Amino acid sequence: MDDVNREELQRRKQEFVDRHGSWTAHTIHLGGGVYTDHDPDRLDGNSRLIRRITQATLDLAGKPLDQVRALDLACLEGQYGIELARHGADVVGIEIRETHIAKARFAAEALKLSRYEVRQDDVRNLSVETYGLFDVVLCIGILYHLDAPDVFEVIRRMASVCTRLLIIDTHVSQWVDSGLTFEGKSYRGRRVFEHLSWTTKEQRASKPWASIDNASSVWLSRASLDNALQDAGFTSVFACDVPALPGRRPDRQTIIALKGAPAELHCTPAESGAPLLRSDEKSVMGSLGGFASRLYSVARGKVERLRRDRR
Repeated sequence: MDDVNREELQRRKQEFVDRHGSWTAHTIHLGGGVYTDHDPDRLDGNSRLIRRITQATLDLAGKPLDQVRALDLACLEGQYGIELARHGADVVGIEIRETHIAKARFAAEALKLSRYEVRQDDVRNLSVETYGLFDVVLCIGILYHLDAPDVFEVIRRMASVCTRLLIIDTHVSQWVDSGLTFEGKSYRGRRVFEHLSWTTKEQRASKPWASIDNASSVWLSRASLDNALQDAGFTSVFACDVPALPGRRPDRQTIIALKGAPAELHCTPAESGAPLLRSDEKSVMGSLGGFASRLYSVARGKVERLRRDRR
């Protein structure tokens, strides 16, 4: 990009910021060294996660990206969907906040992306009838902003539109304090604060990194997230640890879910029709509870032995 175009892009970006405010999350290179946000720490963190999401998509989409239709749920300022669009994918972003939508559209227009669009909607409205089917669905940083039962409903809706690959980047709870039920199945998680109960709809919408309306959300345990994905129809679920994200909190994980055909087993044919097993809960709270129970048993045994010795 020559200096004239670079200066023009910087001018247009500044005019946009004056109207809509600065970018709050996504560091998109628009060309000529111009970024939507050039904060070094944010740029460093974003680049690592973009590498992970993009690599997983390239490896697991099952076809070249220029043949892929992708969905970026709650796309915020558009970074992950725009990255896939720059690789040739046909991308639809869904976002509810108008300021985020404006920023995603500005970046897409600056990059002249003809296969990228953003629609204003609530992710809880996702359906095949409205949006069609997608080879790849990205669910980056939204699942933990949903309350129950919405979190399970959105997982079910993602499964309904996804034909191949779902990538989730989310917080998972290592402390279990709530029992949850959806469509007759049990799950575990932890309630998390989002908004003060008396705040208005406008006040809640003005917080760019919070839920759009619910006062609290639920972080599912990793086992319950696995179970919910399996219950929704995904046949393989696993953690994505490479490319690595050094220093990341253990309660933030990238989860890969693939939708395929259930395996027919030949060596153990009876297992083919058996009900699927569910992942065991292994939360910190559960571990502490088990440790406390064992400690109590040991202490009680010692007390009983002391009593016998004194007789």
